[in-house]
Amino acid sequence: MYRLKNWRTTLSIVIILGVIVAVYWLTMFDTFSDEGYNSAAGQIAEEVADYRDAHDGDLPTSGTSIALTEPAGTYFIIDICELMNNVPEGCAAIEGEDNDNCDAGDCQCDAGAHYLWAVDSYGEVFSKCIGDQCDSNDTDGYRGVWP
Repeated sequence: MYRLKNWRTTLSIVIILGVIVAVYWLTMFDTFSDEGYNSAAGQIAEEVADYRDAHDGDLPTSGTSIALTEPAGTYFIIDICELMNNVPEGCAAIEGEDNDNCDAGDCQCDAGAHYLWAVDSYGEVFSKCIGDQCDSNDTDGYRGVWP
């Protein structure tokens, strides 16, 4: 009888530890995703600043704009092909013309990615998440999915 009690206690502890490990890994996955977004955003912002300095204040835009509700405004889609040698992770390929970061140039965005990168007239970089997996489609920042 004692062994049966001990077995149930051991099983309960194993189940509790399993739940703790699962929660930990799910949390870490989200953290890594957030870090991927932040890395891409920082890289693009740095490249935009360098481009602006090297081109007398001009910005590497495609000539197309998007609207965001937070922060509210209209922002210009960044021409990633003009800005960088390699397309960073997270640049979404959107069906159609003149509506993503790669349409103005000769590079390829990722059809599985979710972010459209834009800039305001001061050179500050913003993003818009594209797709049903995003927790918001009209707000700047990491939106719960990456890339």
